[in-house]
Amino acid sequence: MFSAILRIACVLAVVVQGCKDPDSVETVIVYLKNTETFQYRTVGGDEEGATISVQAVHFSISEIRRDASTDWYAVYVYQPAADFVGEDHAEVEVMTGSDGASAPTNTKRLVFRFSVHD
Repeated sequence: MFSAILRIACVLAVVVQGCKDPDSVETVIVYLKNTETFQYRTVGGDEEGATISVQAVHFSISEIRRDASTDWYAVYVYQPAADFVGEDHAEVEVMTGSDGASAPTNTKRLVFRFSVHD
């Protein structure tokens, strides 16, 4: 029960400062117009990475970008489908803690909850 209460507190607290519960889950609540593009910078560094584990449903763009335009940080980019209004969500796994010779030791899940309006 404590875990469920903590998760509810995380959903409420993440807008202000983020939340790190015992399961390494962070919920990010995003309000945007259906003409806007949302970007969230995750990690940089040669041995760190991010991947979409649950793809959004109502998108024209939902991807991880990591190139010179993002200063080589893994950035999650979301743009709603044209004329879409409503709720959408996606999940991204962020992996850190690799020394280059071994697999990452830390995984954090980012849950994006999109509220899209016109």
